[in-house]
Amino acid sequence: MDVGYYALLSQVTGVHIAAGQCLAEGQQRRVTEIAETVRSVSDPVNRGNFRSLHSTAFTTPEPFEFQPHHGDKVYTSF
Repeated sequence: MDVGYYALLSQVTGVHIAAGQCLAEGQQRRVTEIAETVRSVSDPVNRGNFRSLHSTAFTTPEPFEFQPHHGDKVYTSF
C-alpha cells in the first residue's frame, strides 16, 4: 500500500512541476514577443509608417469658435 501511495505522489508531483515549467516557459515567450514588438515600434522608420497609417490620431484638431449655450457669459481675459 505504501509503495503505491509514494508512486502516485511522485507522479502527481511530477505533473505539478511540469505544469509549472510549461507556465513559466509560456510567460517567458510572451515577454520576449512583447519586447520584440516594442523594439520594432521604436525603430524610427516603423514609427513613421505607423503615424502615416493612423494620421488622424496624431493630428491636432481644427480650432472651433465657442458658442455659448442658453445665455452663458463668455469671459475673454486673454
